Amino acid sequence: MLISVTGIPNSPRSIAQTGRTSQASKGEHGFSLLELLVVIVIIAILFTFTTLAIRGTSPEELLETEAQRLDQLLQLALEEAILRGMEYGLEFTPNSYRFLLYIENTWQPLESDRLLRERQLPENMEFELEIEQIDVLIGETESKEDDDDKTQRRPQVFLLSSGEITPEFSVRLVLPGVAISYLVTANANGEHEAEKSDN
Repeated sequence: MLISVTGIPNSPRSIAQTGRTSQASKGEHGFSLLELLVVIVIIAILFTFTTLAIRGTSPEELLETEAQRLDQLLQLALEEAILRGMEYGLEFTPNSYRFLLYIENTWQPLESDRLLRERQLPENMEFELEIEQIDVLIGETESKEDDDDKTQRRPQVFLLSSGEITPEFSVRLVLPGVAISYLVTANANGEHEAEKSDN
């Protein structure tokens, strides 16, 4: 093999192999676009939580805060479902919600996940759930179950690795005596939003 005075091999084969090695090492250290998007979503959620925490706490602002939080967490869970190729679920109770992950034929709560952990609504705030435009009474079956069975419950909404949300749903956040409410809606294409609504 020919070696130049600089100590760099002059053989075309050696140069080609060196180029391939450097290209392979470059590919091993990069991030995919989807991974970067998930990081951006997480940063946006943390920023939103911080901003909302600084604002006042009137009843209307509390409703807006919780609706925006649910909408942002829904986006994060959907992004993670796509990125990880796993199925997520969303379970509502009258005054809380939590995300679940489908592992080994069971729905497991994400208790150790700082963002997707179970969330309690502020005092007196409640959900009103509609699935495919049909009112759903939440809380009746849950109250009959033991805490040991709580981890085995099935979510009302599924966030699929294909990016779909099924079934379509809307959940209204309400406070007694407050004229307005906030509505979080999601369709089968994975599109969702939080918006102000009249009661």
